[in-house]
Amino acid sequence: MSTELDENNTFNYWTQDLKWKGLFDVDWVYIKDTPFKAFKNINIMMKDGLVKPVTFSRDTQEIPFNEGKQMLEIMDNFINSNTILEHFEYYDLRQENYEKTLQSNQKGFTMN
Repeated sequence: MSTELDENNTFNYWTQDLKWKGLFDVDWVYIKDTPFKAFKNINIMMKDGLVKPVTFSRDTQEIPFNEGKQMLEIMDNFINSNTILEHFEYYDLRQENYEKTLQSNQKGFTMN
């Protein structure tokens, strides 16, 4: 987070606009794929009072400082062989081929 939480402001593009209040800016440092299983040993208190692995947390749930710091250290130290960004070209080509196939099939379809 690059700014404090502004609880008097809202992000107007949620499907449930009034459910989540507050707005803050985020500066992305880097993107790195880290599997959920890497965080399975970090436990936090859930909103219902139960202690569970951080991977059970939900969107907008606050992560305590020490556990968040542990997560950042895991991400920083995790060695992966690739990243999702490397796969975008593959999925773009796959989507393009799929759409071409759909168009070809629709042109060849006739009603009797």
